[in-house]
Amino acid sequence: MVFPVTKRVRKAMKLNTVEGAFAVAAENLAAPYLGLFALGLGATPSQIGMLTAFPNLIGNLLQIPAGLWSERMKDKRILPIVGGYLARSTWALLAIVPFLVPPQYRVGVVILLATFRILAANIGVPAWTALQAELIPRAIRGRYYANRNIVCNISAVAATVLATVLLTLRFPLNFQLIFGGAAALGLTATYIFSTIEFAQSPPKPRQGISFRAKVQAFWGEVRTQKDFRSYVRSSLIWNFGVNLASSLFVVYFVEDLGGAAGFWAVFSGVNLATQVLVQRYWGRLADVFGQKNVMLASGIGAVFLPLLWWGTRSTWFPLIIYIINGVAWGGYNLGAFNLLLEITPDDNRTVYVGAYNTLMGLAMAAGPLVGGFAAESFGLRPVFLASSLFRALGLYVFYRSVEDAAQRPMGLKDLLPRGRQKQRRLPGV
Repeated sequence: MVFPVTKRVRKAMKLNTVEGAFAVAAENLAAPYLGLFALGLGATPSQIGMLTAFPNLIGNLLQIPAGLWSERMKDKRILPIVGGYLARSTWALLAIVPFLVPPQYRVGVVILLATFRILAANIGVPAWTALQAELIPRAIRGRYYANRNIVCNISAVAATVLATVLLTLRFPLNFQLIFGGAAALGLTATYIFSTIEFAQSPPKPRQGISFRAKVQAFWGEVRTQKDFRSYVRSSLIWNFGVNLASSLFVVYFVEDLGGAAGFWAVFSGVNLATQVLVQRYWGRLADVFGQKNVMLASGIGAVFLPLLWWGTRSTWFPLIIYIINGVAWGGYNLGAFNLLLEITPDDNRTVYVGAYNTLMGLAMAAGPLVGGFAAESFGLRPVFLASSLFRALGLYVFYRSVEDAAQRPMGLKDLLPRGRQKQRRLPGV
């Protein structure tokens, strides 16, 4: 079946993909190596945990107010644009400011700036997510975002190759060049986003009630949204489990296995290249069998990733881990984003997304804090085991409680290419 897409919408969709390519290149040039930068400044495992926890906690606090605010805006691009410029400029500050203070304060400054970067970026997330839902027709979201992710991941691979080269330079020049490049790419992405013409819902009128009353009314509405509440519940467990160990893998690789810091960029490249290869595979499965089935199938792989880290004793085996990582997260992230769009009502979507991200911020902050301090007390490998257990529990709760209206039965044979019907290419996708 072919879905009509107007010329204006097709142009907006293409610009949306280009913007994503620059944004993802900026993020992958610098963000995966922020922990390595902190280690170079003398960070401990608990400080590495804080580097993940504080941005996730504080960075999500303003999402509900931002969602309510954007609902009243005529142009919902404003918060993503302002937040994007502020967040991406922070990379330039990270390249300079830590070296303007005494050594004992440098890690703290990095944590502070990293937290501000996420705080600024996240104020635009609810509006950005709602704009995506209004731009891309529901029937083609799986394939559109699969194709968009392919382009984004190719640009991320290119950024990772550049990071691999730059990491071989002396410290801290290598990170200063990386952070400067990330700032330039990110600011370009924000400018491109500002030029996209989105079809937007009209702003909601002021109701003359307090912010507290609005929040109370929203939570009252949430009680009627069973699927949203179930999705939040399972995601809290899942994200806690994921973040319990994710920031510690690099510590284990460098300090326990004796791996070279520069080789970490190679793993990132393998991960991204794998995601490029699997995006269309997962996207077609999502459109045919629903987002939930894709998340369950790919989530099983994500559950076993910490166990693979627990078992490895060599510096080469993480290459295998990151191939599996790319396959698993390539499907899970695609399905999770699309399912969030489907289970949030068109009316008030920005507020729902803000509430979801705020709650996820709590889990994503608690995970690395608990994991970092537990690693100092018990070692890294027990934390990896605990991470797999919490991931499995979260996936099980998701399986039992979340409904997907577009879900169709999917068997093991459907995971094979020959088990699926060929799809016609959609115009403008």
